[in-house]
Amino acid sequence: MTGDVRKILIPLAVVLPLLLAACGEGSEKTPADGPADARSIPDAGPVADGGSPDAAAEPVYGFCEPNAQAFPVRTPPTEPTTLPFLHVSGTDIVDEGGNRVALRGVNFGSWLMMENWIPGIGVLFEDDLLDMIPGKAAEFGVAELVEEARSQNILDWISEKKPHWVLVREWREYTKRHATAEEEAGVEAFWAWFDSEPWVFEERSLWRWLWGRFGFEKSEELRAAFQDHYVTELDVGRVAELGLNLIRVPIWYDALETDWKGQNGFKPQGWRRLDDIAVWARRHGVYLMLDLHGAPGGQSTAWHTGIEDGGHLWTEQACIDKTARLWKAIAAYFEDDPHVAVYDLLNEPMNFPDRDAYVAVHDALYSAIREVDAKHIVMAEDGYKPADMLASPSEMGWENAMFSVHMYPGGVSADDYLSKIETELSKIGRYYDRFNCPLFLGEFNAADGTDSGTWAAEAMDEVLSMLNQRGVHWAPWTWKFFTGQVDWGLYHPKENDGYRIDVKDAAFEKIKADFDALNSQNFEPDPALETAFTNNSEAEPQPLNLGN
Repeated sequence: MTGDVRKILIPLAVVLPLLLAACGEGSEKTPADGPADARSIPDAGPVADGGSPDAAAEPVYGFCEPNAQAFPVRTPPTEPTTLPFLHVSGTDIVDEGGNRVALRGVNFGSWLMMENWIPGIGVLFEDDLLDMIPGKAAEFGVAELVEEARSQNILDWISEKKPHWVLVREWREYTKRHATAEEEAGVEAFWAWFDSEPWVFEERSLWRWLWGRFGFEKSEELRAAFQDHYVTELDVGRVAELGLNLIRVPIWYDALETDWKGQNGFKPQGWRRLDDIAVWARRHGVYLMLDLHGAPGGQSTAWHTGIEDGGHLWTEQACIDKTARLWKAIAAYFEDDPHVAVYDLLNEPMNFPDRDAYVAVHDALYSAIREVDAKHIVMAEDGYKPADMLASPSEMGWENAMFSVHMYPGGVSADDYLSKIETELSKIGRYYDRFNCPLFLGEFNAADGTDSGTWAAEAMDEVLSMLNQRGVHWAPWTWKFFTGQVDWGLYHPKENDGYRIDVKDAAFEKIKADFDALNSQNFEPDPALETAFTNNSEAEPQPLNLGN
């Protein structure tokens, strides 16, 4: 394409807001999504020195590699149970005595499923890096070419048809393929700059970056430091002190098993952490909901599946099989534990092509669980999809099952936010008669509104009260956040508010110290949000009533 043609292209800065406005429904918890997998990027991913680990000496990522290792076996806990088993009865959750129970809690986001924006890992977040592109492209004399490349797949970007990292790779390929002789040096310089900035926006890309800097064993040491400090028994105790009775635990499959070529197995350290939190749940009298936040192959193209090239779960049998077997292992491990109340099969399953695919994958996971565990509640989610693409648990023939939705509608005031949540619940109520099961609002937060810092706590109080009255179970997103300037987390740092952890240039010892410092003993609650939780944690459970 010639330079003259480039001049008539509509600039991305103009197109993007228009497309965002047109595609505003189904928004998620951050404005940036992203993503790429072993089939489309090097084994080590982008690393600081432009190289990769020695594949002969260290593991190599595969793609939904089978794991034939025997299931982990849980050592029987010495802590006694303090809560009864729960099960579904119609649209209610009840205990063993038939008493209605309301599940009210929080999400332990970013612990066993890294979302780097939550603990503040990386000096640049994805939006920051992408915002730098036009200026840097101009600096290297390739602004028009880069803008042209970005315009080629803008609809795929907005529709989330492909992961962000895959789309960025397409920009790179396009610019190299279409550069004039005069532009070639500028293109090389531009992408050299881009590669010097860490792409650490999915969990696997973060560990790959650190792997490239410090080697595999050191990167694993950093990973352990983060997971051993970000959530401890202190956090579970604090949840109980608020009067809450539920913790949703987002999990990346890679926390529990490897995905290496030729050497797959379960990870004892991941199962130990699940075992720890299950024991803490007994001590403090709370339930757990285990949420497969990132499945093998990815249930969506979003970065919060943990991989750079997600969305393949729906079409790759190897990924379905690996996911089903992992759920079977989890169910076998916790079969006799009443404190693990719910298995949340797939977080935000957004990229399934149709209802048949939704049913096929979910039913495979449900069936795998029921082979070893008939006691626990199983839950499906809507993935922000319309009702005609979904199947209810009863329509799939499931027993002891419930359903979940997530809502990030935005807002400009507490009343506006409350109204938007009520409107979304009313929409669900129009089709929910065919579901006939308990409803869980598994993620929401008024912090996704406009200038929400002045009203988010008030909105949370109002929404939690409304959900209690309507008999909807709930868990806002999320427990901790690296800054108290916005209310994404109930807890935020006592000191160094807003501090971002530099993984690009900082030494290993500094990064490890920063990860250690993420222990919640260094965090404090937002008083207004704390009050919102305590005001609504122990209200009398009500029957489900969506207002229709």
